[in-house]
Amino acid sequence: MNEDSAQDLHARGNALQDQIDSMLDTLDRQARDLSGARAQIAQLRLRGESVDRLVRVETDSTGSVLSVDISPDAFRRSTPDSLALSVADAARDAAASAQREMMRLMGSVVAAGHEVPDLPDLVPGAPSLRDLLPRLGTEDSPGDPAADLQDDADDYYRGGSILEDPRR
Repeated sequence: MNEDSAQDLHARGNALQDQIDSMLDTLDRQARDLSGARAQIAQLRLRGESVDRLVRVETDSTGSVLSVDISPDAFRRSTPDSLALSVADAARDAAASAQREMMRLMGSVVAAGHEVPDLPDLVPGAPSLRDLLPRLGTEDSPGDPAADLQDDADDYYRGGSILEDPRR
């Protein structure tokens, strides 16, 4: 082996070692960030409120309902159907808040993952590992239930009597 090829091999080895060191540093930082984010996520309590302000819902970080608070005058100001829509509206609002907060807390962990070289960067022709991981924030967000709630209220007030069964 001549001196030029030995130096070239040594330089490539050093470059690969630098990449590996960088990956390990990033993974260490990501592990610290993940640990901190997990602790914060475990403590999250998010609140949502219905458009008509009759219902408030509290959820945990996954969007699971922890408590429901219904305004004392809800039964005077709404029908059972519109109150049900209000509960669903408040739950969706709280779940959307939970998703936004999760994205905020996990942002640094996800961003650090993009700094790590992908497998094809290290081994030409290898499949990408990034394509195997789910992407955060790509789910469809729930629609705005305010229009449904307003339509229900309009139907109620146009219908006339609260004694009529709307299913007939």
